[in-house]
Amino acid sequence: MSETKLEEDRHQLRLSLDDTENQLTKTEVLRQSLEGDIERLKLVVNDKEAENQLLSCRAENLRRQVYELDDKTQSLTTTVERLNLNLARTEQQDTEHKNQVVMHNMYNCSYTGCAKNTTAAFDCSCLCNA
Repeated sequence: MSETKLEEDRHQLRLSLDDTENQLTKTEVLRQSLEGDIERLKLVVNDKEAENQLLSCRAENLRRQVYELDDKTQSLTTTVERLNLNLARTEQQDTEHKNQVVMHNMYNCSYTGCAKNTTAAFDCSCLCNA
């Protein structure tokens, strides 16, 4: 009986060893699969870091462009304001010159005894003398 018992124990040990080896094989396959997942995730992380770096550079360039455009806008606004002031000054001078011409024509007409005392702007000839 002891030999049967030994055979039975050996058989149980063999089954236990086979189960353990199968479990070890499954665990090894799972470990290799997880290592592959880790490598793929490392690649994804590296790609995302590179993409983030690129996007950070683009954002910085856009921020710099915005500052430059703000400076240009401010400069152009100042230029437009200065040009508007010059335009207003020129229009004022133009009005003054027109008034001087009208006054000159009125003076010439009244001096020469013109009956048509005209005040039209730029009326450089006295129609009375015609």
